[in-house]
Amino acid sequence: MKLFPTLLLFLSPFATTVMAQGQRQEVPPAPLPAVPLTPQQIEVITKQLAELDKQVQEMRGSTLATVLAKLRTAAASDAAALSFYLDCEKLVNVERKDLDKTEERQRKEQMERMAERRTDRNANDQDGDIGLATRLHLQYLLLTLEAHETAPADKEKLLPKLQAYIQDVLANAEKLKGRAAGMLARDVGGSPVVDAYQIQRFIGGPDWTTRPLDFGQMWDRFILPNYREQKPEELAAQWDARINAEGTMRKAQMPEPEFVIWTQQELPVLKWSRAEYLLRFGPTPVNALKDMLDLIKANPGHPSAPNWLETMRQAVKSGESSS
Repeated sequence: MKLFPTLLLFLSPFATTVMAQGQRQEVPPAPLPAVPLTPQQIEVITKQLAELDKQVQEMRGSTLATVLAKLRTAAASDAAALSFYLDCEKLVNVERKDLDKTEERQRKEQMERMAERRTDRNANDQDGDIGLATRLHLQYLLLTLEAHETAPADKEKLLPKLQAYIQDVLANAEKLKGRAAGMLARDVGGSPVVDAYQIQRFIGGPDWTTRPLDFGQMWDRFILPNYREQKPEELAAQWDARINAEGTMRKAQMPEPEFVIWTQQELPVLKWSRAEYLLRFGPTPVNALKDMLDLIKANPGHPSAPNWLETMRQAVKSGESSS
Protein backbone atom coordinates (compact mmCIF):
# COMPACT_ATOMS: atom_id res chain seq x y z
CA MET A 1 0.00 0.00 0.00
CA LYS A 2 1.29 3.48 -0.91
CA LEU A 3 -1.24 5.38 1.19
CA PHE A 4 0.53 4.95 4.52
CA PRO A 5 3.54 7.26 3.83
CA THR A 6 1.18 9.83 2.34
CA LEU A 7 -1.02 9.78 5.43
CA LEU A 8 2.07 10.21 7.59
CA LEU A 9 3.00 13.29 5.58
CA PHE A 10 -0.36 14.92 6.22
CA LEU A 11 -0.53 13.89 9.85
CA SER A 12 3.01 14.90 10.75
CA PRO A 13 3.24 18.24 12.61
CA PHE A 14 6.60 18.82 10.89
CA ALA A 15 5.32 18.66 7.32
CA THR A 16 6.27 21.75 5.35
CA THR A 17 4.21 21.20 2.18
CA VAL A 18 0.66 20.17 1.34
CA MET A 19 -1.14 19.38 -1.90
CA ALA A 20 -4.12 21.59 -2.71
CA GLN A 21 -6.05 21.26 -5.99
CA GLY A 22 -3.08 19.45 -7.50
CA GLN A 23 -0.66 22.26 -6.58
CA ARG A 24 2.30 21.92 -4.24
CA GLN A 25 2.04 24.69 -1.64
CA GLU A 26 4.52 25.74 1.00
CA VAL A 27 3.21 25.84 4.56
CA PRO A 28 4.74 28.57 6.73
CA PRO A 29 6.66 27.17 9.73
CA ALA A 30 5.05 27.41 13.14
CA PRO A 31 6.28 30.32 15.28
CA LEU A 32 9.02 29.52 17.76
CA PRO A 33 7.83 29.02 21.33
CA ALA A 34 8.49 31.76 23.88
CA VAL A 35 11.34 30.81 26.23
CA PRO A 36 11.36 32.50 29.66
CA LEU A 37 14.77 34.12 30.23
CA THR A 38 16.19 36.25 33.00
CA PRO A 39 17.66 39.68 32.13
CA GLN A 40 21.13 38.28 32.79
CA GLN A 41 20.55 35.36 30.39
CA ILE A 42 19.27 37.75 27.71
CA GLU A 43 22.35 39.95 28.11
CA VAL A 44 24.76 37.00 27.85
CA ILE A 45 23.02 35.47 24.82
CA THR A 46 22.75 38.83 23.05
CA LYS A 47 26.46 39.46 23.53
CA GLN A 48 27.35 36.01 22.19
CA LEU A 49 25.07 36.48 19.19
CA ALA A 50 26.80 39.77 18.36
CA GLU A 51 30.19 38.06 18.48
CA LEU A 52 28.95 35.15 16.36
CA ASP A 53 27.40 37.53 13.84
CA LYS A 54 30.78 39.20 13.38
CA GLN A 55 32.46 35.81 12.87
CA VAL A 56 29.78 34.67 10.41
CA GLN A 57 30.07 37.85 8.34
CA GLU A 58 33.87 37.60 8.28
CA MET A 59 33.82 33.95 7.20
CA ARG A 60 31.08 34.62 4.65
CA GLY A 61 32.97 37.58 3.23
CA SER A 62 36.22 35.65 3.08
CA THR A 63 34.61 32.70 1.26
CA LEU A 64 32.91 34.90 -1.30
CA ALA A 65 35.99 37.07 -1.78
CA THR A 66 37.99 33.96 -2.68
CA VAL A 67 35.42 32.90 -5.27
CA LEU A 68 35.21 36.41 -6.76
CA ALA A 69 39.00 36.55 -7.09
CA LYS A 70 39.05 33.21 -8.92
CA LEU A 71 36.26 34.34 -11.23
CA ARG A 72 38.02 37.60 -12.08
CA THR A 73 41.20 35.72 -12.95
CA ALA A 74 39.32 33.15 -15.03
CA ALA A 75 37.28 35.79 -16.88
CA ALA A 76 40.41 37.63 -18.01
CA SER A 77 40.59 35.62 -21.25
CA ASP A 78 38.63 33.08 -23.27
CA ALA A 79 41.26 30.38 -22.71
CA ALA A 80 41.46 30.93 -18.96
CA ALA A 81 37.67 30.93 -18.69
CA LEU A 82 37.32 27.66 -20.59
CA SER A 83 40.03 25.96 -18.54
CA PHE A 84 38.45 27.09 -15.26
CA TYR A 85 34.97 26.01 -16.39
CA LEU A 86 36.19 22.56 -17.46
CA ASP A 87 37.98 22.08 -14.12
CA CYS A 88 34.71 22.85 -12.32
CA GLU A 89 32.83 20.40 -14.56
CA LYS A 90 35.38 17.69 -13.78
CA LEU A 91 35.13 18.37 -10.05
CA VAL A 92 31.33 18.26 -10.02
CA ASN A 93 30.71 15.45 -12.50
CA VAL A 94 33.65 13.11 -11.83
CA GLU A 95 35.60 13.74 -8.65
CA ARG A 96 32.56 14.19 -6.42
CA LYS A 97 30.64 11.24 -7.89
CA ASP A 98 30.69 7.78 -6.41
CA LEU A 99 31.84 6.12 -9.63
CA ASP A 100 33.63 2.83 -10.13
CA LYS A 101 36.84 2.89 -12.17
CA THR A 102 35.12 2.03 -15.45
CA GLU A 103 32.46 4.71 -15.04
CA GLU A 104 35.08 7.24 -13.98
CA ARG A 105 37.21 6.49 -17.05
CA GLN A 106 34.20 6.74 -19.36
CA ARG A 107 33.10 10.01 -17.80
CA LYS A 108 36.60 11.49 -18.12
CA GLU A 109 36.85 10.39 -21.76
CA GLN A 110 33.47 11.94 -22.49
CA MET A 111 34.51 15.23 -20.89
CA GLU A 112 37.83 15.21 -22.78
CA ARG A 113 35.95 14.82 -26.07
CA MET A 114 33.67 17.68 -25.10
CA ALA A 115 36.69 19.82 -24.18
CA GLU A 116 38.34 19.09 -27.53
CA ARG A 117 35.21 20.08 -29.38
CA ARG A 118 34.91 23.28 -27.37
CA THR A 119 38.47 24.28 -28.26
CA ASP A 120 38.20 23.21 -31.92
CA ARG A 121 38.23 26.37 -34.01
CA ASN A 122 36.80 24.46 -36.97
CA ALA A 123 33.63 23.88 -34.97
CA ASN A 124 33.08 27.61 -34.45
CA ASP A 125 31.05 28.02 -37.63
CA GLN A 126 28.41 25.62 -36.34
CA ASP A 127 28.71 25.84 -32.57
CA GLY A 128 29.79 29.46 -32.17
CA ASP A 129 32.75 30.49 -30.04
CA ILE A 130 32.52 28.36 -26.90
CA GLY A 131 35.52 30.01 -25.24
CA LEU A 132 33.97 33.44 -25.71
CA ALA A 133 30.61 32.25 -24.39
CA THR A 134 32.33 30.74 -21.35
CA ARG A 135 34.13 34.00 -20.58
CA LEU A 136 30.90 35.98 -20.85
CA HIS A 137 29.16 33.38 -18.68
CA LEU A 138 31.77 33.86 -15.95
CA GLN A 139 31.60 37.63 -16.27
CA TYR A 140 27.85 37.60 -15.77
CA LEU A 141 28.13 35.16 -12.87
CA LEU A 142 30.62 37.56 -11.30
CA LEU A 143 28.18 40.47 -11.78
CA THR A 144 25.35 38.38 -10.33
CA LEU A 145 27.34 37.64 -7.17
CA GLU A 146 28.29 41.29 -6.82
CA ALA A 147 24.65 42.34 -7.26
CA HIS A 148 23.56 39.96 -4.52
CA GLU A 149 26.10 41.40 -2.10
CA THR A 150 25.66 45.08 -2.96
CA ALA A 151 23.53 47.20 -0.65
CA PRO A 152 20.44 48.79 -2.28
CA ALA A 153 21.90 52.28 -1.83
CA ASP A 154 24.97 51.26 -3.83
CA LYS A 155 23.26 49.35 -6.64
CA GLU A 156 23.78 52.15 -9.16
CA LYS A 157 27.53 51.44 -9.00
CA LEU A 158 26.83 48.17 -10.84
CA LEU A 159 25.16 49.98 -13.73
CA PRO A 160 28.33 50.76 -15.76
CA LYS A 161 29.56 47.20 -15.22
CA LEU A 162 26.31 45.71 -16.52
CA GLN A 163 26.27 48.09 -19.48
CA ALA A 164 29.88 47.19 -20.32
CA TYR A 165 28.95 43.49 -20.20
CA ILE A 166 26.02 44.08 -22.57
CA GLN A 167 28.28 45.94 -25.02
CA ASP A 168 30.76 43.05 -24.88
CA VAL A 169 27.99 40.61 -25.78
CA LEU A 170 26.68 42.79 -28.62
CA ALA A 171 30.16 43.35 -30.06
CA ASN A 172 30.54 39.56 -30.32
CA ALA A 173 26.97 38.72 -31.28
CA GLU A 174 28.00 37.07 -34.57
CA LYS A 175 30.13 34.56 -32.65
CA LEU A 176 27.35 33.64 -30.21
CA LYS A 177 25.32 31.08 -32.10
CA GLY A 178 24.54 27.40 -31.83
CA ARG A 179 25.87 25.76 -28.68
CA ALA A 180 27.66 28.94 -27.62
CA ALA A 181 24.38 30.87 -27.60
CA GLY A 182 22.63 28.02 -25.80
CA MET A 183 25.29 27.93 -23.10
CA LEU A 184 25.19 31.68 -22.54
CA ALA A 185 21.39 31.74 -22.43
CA ARG A 186 21.24 29.32 -19.47
CA ASP A 187 20.67 30.48 -15.91
CA VAL A 188 24.00 31.04 -14.15
CA GLY A 189 22.50 29.39 -11.06
CA GLY A 190 22.85 26.04 -12.85
CA SER A 191 26.51 26.54 -13.70
CA PRO A 192 29.02 23.87 -12.64
CA VAL A 193 31.04 26.75 -11.19
CA VAL A 194 28.20 27.44 -8.75
CA ASP A 195 28.06 23.75 -7.80
CA ALA A 196 31.83 23.48 -7.51
CA TYR A 197 32.08 26.35 -5.03
CA GLN A 198 28.68 25.83 -3.35
CA ILE A 199 27.57 29.45 -3.87
CA GLN A 200 23.90 28.82 -4.71
CA ARG A 201 22.75 31.03 -1.81
CA PHE A 202 24.60 34.00 -3.29
CA ILE A 203 22.60 33.83 -6.54
CA GLY A 204 19.39 35.71 -7.30
CA GLY A 205 17.37 38.68 -6.13
CA PRO A 206 14.20 40.58 -7.10
CA ASP A 207 16.01 43.25 -9.13
CA TRP A 208 18.42 41.07 -11.07
CA THR A 209 18.00 38.40 -13.74
CA THR A 210 20.29 35.38 -13.56
CA ARG A 211 20.12 34.74 -17.32
CA PRO A 212 23.09 36.30 -19.18
CA LEU A 213 21.17 36.94 -22.42
CA ASP A 214 17.88 38.14 -20.96
CA PHE A 215 18.22 41.76 -22.02
CA GLY A 216 14.55 42.48 -21.40
CA GLN A 217 14.82 41.60 -17.72
CA MET A 218 18.14 43.44 -17.39
CA TRP A 219 16.43 46.64 -18.43
CA ASP A 220 13.08 46.00 -16.72
CA ARG A 221 14.46 44.96 -13.36
CA PHE A 222 17.67 46.94 -13.06
CA ILE A 223 18.60 49.49 -15.72
CA LEU A 224 15.29 51.30 -16.22
CA PRO A 225 14.46 51.57 -12.48
CA ASN A 226 17.88 53.14 -11.89
CA TYR A 227 17.42 55.68 -14.69
CA ARG A 228 13.85 56.38 -13.62
CA GLU A 229 15.15 57.33 -10.18
CA GLN A 230 18.40 59.07 -11.13
CA LYS A 231 18.10 60.29 -14.75
CA PRO A 232 14.50 60.21 -16.01
CA GLU A 233 15.43 62.45 -18.95
CA GLU A 234 17.48 59.51 -20.34
CA LEU A 235 14.71 56.89 -20.15
CA ALA A 236 13.89 57.21 -23.86
CA ALA A 237 17.54 56.67 -24.82
CA GLN A 238 17.70 53.60 -22.56
CA TRP A 239 14.63 52.13 -24.21
CA ASP A 240 16.28 52.69 -27.59
CA ALA A 241 19.40 50.91 -26.29
CA ARG A 242 17.30 47.98 -25.13
CA ILE A 243 15.51 47.66 -28.47
CA ASN A 244 18.82 47.87 -30.31
CA ALA A 245 20.29 45.14 -28.09
CA GLU A 246 17.33 42.83 -28.71
CA GLY A 247 17.50 43.45 -32.46
CA THR A 248 21.26 42.94 -32.66
CA MET A 249 21.07 39.52 -30.97
CA ARG A 250 18.07 38.41 -33.01
CA LYS A 251 19.75 39.40 -36.28
CA ALA A 252 22.92 37.51 -35.33
CA GLN A 253 21.09 34.33 -34.27
CA MET A 254 18.11 34.10 -36.62
CA PRO A 255 17.96 33.12 -40.30
CA GLU A 256 17.11 36.20 -42.35
CA PRO A 257 13.47 35.18 -43.06
CA GLU A 258 12.84 34.66 -39.32
CA PHE A 259 14.45 37.99 -38.48
CA VAL A 260 12.18 39.74 -40.99
CA ILE A 261 9.16 38.20 -39.23
CA TRP A 262 10.56 39.39 -35.89
CA THR A 263 10.83 42.95 -37.17
CA GLN A 264 7.24 42.78 -38.38
CA GLN A 265 5.67 41.15 -35.33
CA GLU A 266 7.83 41.55 -32.20
CA LEU A 267 9.68 44.80 -32.89
CA PRO A 268 6.46 46.88 -33.00
CA VAL A 269 5.44 45.35 -29.66
CA LEU A 270 8.75 46.43 -28.13
CA LYS A 271 8.31 49.93 -29.55
CA TRP A 272 4.79 50.09 -28.12
CA SER A 273 6.08 49.00 -24.71
CA ARG A 274 8.62 51.82 -24.94
CA ALA A 275 5.94 54.41 -25.71
CA GLU A 276 3.60 53.14 -22.99
CA TYR A 277 6.40 53.14 -20.40
CA LEU A 278 7.42 56.69 -21.31
CA LEU A 279 3.77 57.78 -21.15
CA ARG A 280 3.66 56.55 -17.55
CA PHE A 281 7.12 57.45 -16.33
CA GLY A 282 8.84 59.69 -18.88
CA PRO A 283 9.34 63.45 -18.44
CA THR A 284 7.31 64.35 -21.60
CA PRO A 285 4.16 62.18 -21.89
CA VAL A 286 2.93 64.09 -24.95
CA ASN A 287 5.94 62.79 -26.91
CA ALA A 288 5.01 59.26 -25.88
CA LEU A 289 1.47 59.78 -27.19
CA LYS A 290 2.88 60.93 -30.53
CA ASP A 291 5.08 57.80 -30.67
CA MET A 292 2.01 55.66 -30.02
CA LEU A 293 0.05 57.35 -32.80
CA ASP A 294 2.94 57.04 -35.26
CA LEU A 295 3.37 53.36 -34.40
CA ILE A 296 -0.30 52.58 -35.10
CA LYS A 297 -0.13 54.50 -38.38
CA ALA A 298 2.93 52.51 -39.42
CA ASN A 299 1.45 49.12 -38.36
CA PRO A 300 -2.35 49.22 -38.88
CA GLY A 301 -2.43 45.50 -39.68
CA HIS A 302 -0.55 44.37 -36.59
CA PRO A 303 -2.53 41.89 -34.42
CA SER A 304 -2.17 44.23 -31.42
CA ALA A 305 -3.34 47.35 -33.26
CA PRO A 306 -6.95 47.20 -31.91
CA ASN A 307 -5.65 47.05 -28.31
CA TRP A 308 -3.25 49.90 -29.03
CA LEU A 309 -6.11 52.04 -30.33
CA GLU A 310 -8.13 51.38 -27.19
CA THR A 311 -5.19 52.27 -24.97
CA MET A 312 -4.75 55.54 -26.84
CA ARG A 313 -8.44 56.38 -26.50
CA GLN A 314 -8.23 55.84 -22.75
CA ALA A 315 -5.09 57.99 -22.53
CA VAL A 316 -6.74 60.83 -24.45
CA LYS A 317 -9.90 60.53 -22.36
CA SER A 318 -7.92 60.69 -19.11
CA GLY A 319 -6.10 63.74 -20.48
CA GLU A 320 -9.42 65.48 -21.15
CA SER A 321 -10.69 64.83 -17.63
CA SER A 322 -7.51 66.17 -16.05
CA SER A 323 -7.41 69.38 -18.08
